[in-house]
Amino acid sequence: MEVKYRPGNNSSHFARRMDDDAALAREVREAREVERHVVDALRQDGTFDALRKRLVEDASSKDELRSVVANALANSAALQKIDPARKITEKETVDALREELEDTVMTAFSKELWDLMTDEQEGLGRELYEAVYAARERLKAP
Repeated sequence: MEVKYRPGNNSSHFARRMDDDAALAREVREAREVERHVVDALRQDGTFDALRKRLVEDASSKDELRSVVANALANSAALQKIDPARKITEKETVDALREELEDTVMTAFSKELWDLMTDEQEGLGRELYEAVYAARERLKAP
């Protein structure tokens, strides 16, 4: 069965759909603009840096994360390959560890940061939620 284009029936539907798409695109642009203004406001008043610093401190103090790092170091092939007879620099050791362990450690750290940021019930996640809400409200005020 062949479907033919019928200008009379489809054109109004098509125009309505174009209007809907344009309206949706406009809403998305406006939402992004609001997000930019909120982030700018949080940066300008120092909230962004303060929360970022607390996030890193809180994540770094977690025993689970420390355990991941300790296990990664204990099982490090780079550390096991070090020949005590050969004097290697600290930079060489750090570079070898970074190459070997960066993905594992950063993945664990990122997960911990994400968990802290997205917990809107308490702690830093709640503070972040409230800071964003307050900034949005300030921007709405005349």
